[in-house]
Amino acid sequence: MPILIFALHVTGSLNTVLSREHRREICRYIYNHQNEDGGWGTQVLGPSTMFGSCLNYVTLRLLREVDNEALIKGRAWILLHGSAAAIPQWGKIWLSVVGLYEWSGNNSIIPELWLVPHFLPIHPGRFWCFCRLIYMPMSYLYGKKFVGPITPTILAIREELYTTPYHEVDWNKARDTCAKEDLRYPRSLLQNVIWTCLTKFVEPVLNSWPVNKLREKALENLMKHIHYEDESTKYIGICPINKALDMICCWADDQNSDALKLHIPRIYDYLWLAEDGMKAQNG
Repeated sequence: MPILIFALHVTGSLNTVLSREHRREICRYIYNHQNEDGGWGTQVLGPSTMFGSCLNYVTLRLLREVDNEALIKGRAWILLHGSAAAIPQWGKIWLSVVGLYEWSGNNSIIPELWLVPHFLPIHPGRFWCFCRLIYMPMSYLYGKKFVGPITPTILAIREELYTTPYHEVDWNKARDTCAKEDLRYPRSLLQNVIWTCLTKFVEPVLNSWPVNKLREKALENLMKHIHYEDESTKYIGICPINKALDMICCWADDQNSDALKLHIPRIYDYLWLAEDGMKAQNG
């Protein structure tokens, strides 16, 4: 659910798509699945993680929830376990998109990889479908360093998620910081070398003239892939994750596009109401 709310917030369609009743039932679902320690799990019944806690906390705040006992407990869990700076990579990307984390604190997700010959095993087109269709819009947003509208609510949340003022966060340190609750398996030495090379050397080169022309070409190529995926699934996508990401990409590419207008109504296809509140159907 959080990712769909993030997409609606970024595209300015939150209040258009979700009625007061929608918002109330979504909040009820999130509150119902808050753990006793104040956090939320990555999986709804799982132990508290930084990923689950940050995304659900931000969702409640975007839905206009203000300080109450549940939010205070959730914020306390986040700050006690390292703050949003310790959210894993996927979470860093989502928070960056809505303006609650800096892109400089992310490991590189280079879109140029989509331009390598397709016969190479590293071409993303050869990835498993979920990896391919989620990496595709993520690399587009990373390549553009896209950030949604910085509203008063976003500015307020920035000061709630970190143990230091937002402008003083060490993003270089945060880039490789992950809460122990979220660390499924430590990165290998080879992975560390690859990420360091991409971030410290490859990314700066790709952003410098005239090599940045290659990035522009990569982003144009990615939008063609994104539009193809959207059209072939009638703007539903393979799961809510890539649907939300594609929707944000369409907005980042053209805020008045027909693609965005076709995306918004299909949000309802993922929403359903149960005894514990309104939730989003997964892939």
